Amino acid sequence: MTVSAGWQTTLYENRTLASAITAAVSGMLVGYPFDSLKTRMQTHYYPSLLACARRSIAEEGVRGLYRGLVPPLLTASAAKSLSFSVFEQIKLWLRHHDPYKNGGSVLGMPNFQRTTVGSVALTAAASGSVSGAVIAALCCPLELVKVQMQLANLMAKGTNLVRDASGTAIYFASYETVKETLRRLTGSDTTGVLTHMLAGGTCGVVSWLLIFPIDLVKSTMQSQVLKPKNAQKYASSWHCLRDIYARLGMSGLYRGVSVSLIRAFPIHGLNFVVYEWARAAICRIAGRPE
Repeated sequence: MTVSAGWQTTLYENRTLASAITAAVSGMLVGYPFDSLKTRMQTHYYPSLLACARRSIAEEGVRGLYRGLVPPLLTASAAKSLSFSVFEQIKLWLRHHDPYKNGGSVLGMPNFQRTTVGSVALTAAASGSVSGAVIAALCCPLELVKVQMQLANLMAKGTNLVRDASGTAIYFASYETVKETLRRLTGSDTTGVLTHMLAGGTCGVVSWLLIFPIDLVKSTMQSQVLKPKNAQKYASSWHCLRDIYARLGMSGLYRGVSVSLIRAFPIHGLNFVVYEWARAAICRIAGRPE
């Protein structure tokens, strides 16, 4: 099947959107059951991931693990395409407006020209933080719908902003850093499926390890919102964090992390494999460079 020149141009100009939507849908369908289990382990006690899965399936069947899927499935494509689009646009903006693009630096910091691994990491972190903040501001109500349907409860706005801004910065920075490092180690001008899988899986694991306590506090705060004020245990996210740490120690802040780490590598690896593949395919169809 041939694609007209007009459609090729449109597809190419929106390649980031199209690629991100493709990755979002595939990732959501594969990863959603793990997300449901993670939320349940954070807000209820289970001795293990397997115990949580067994009880959930016994009580609700496999369909129960997909409860609440429709809202995020409908919105994940928009959120991810917006996230990647903002990320890519901020990268270009930083590179174009970099006051040190012709050389020099501030306090030895790398510039935004992506000529070194440090420059790639800095640019990705800065762009990712902006992308995460935008997504948090726009998608917070949608996040509430998802968690409410998974748990049957809701919301903690400021925690979402911190989690998404920092998490997205770490996410994109670790992906691009690993990807660029592997490219340089192989001495290649391009990267392939294995590199995208390794870089994507690594960034998923790293970002979850660093932001999981924030995500735990968010889920805990959301689980009490529909209760009457006098029945709510925590007055703030900080109160929640201190209480969990005082009662359970550092391990308590990582309650339920196993399911996130188990899903992180394959799901995020798949996410970037699909994204990079779709982007490259669109460029080939349009006959233009990536």
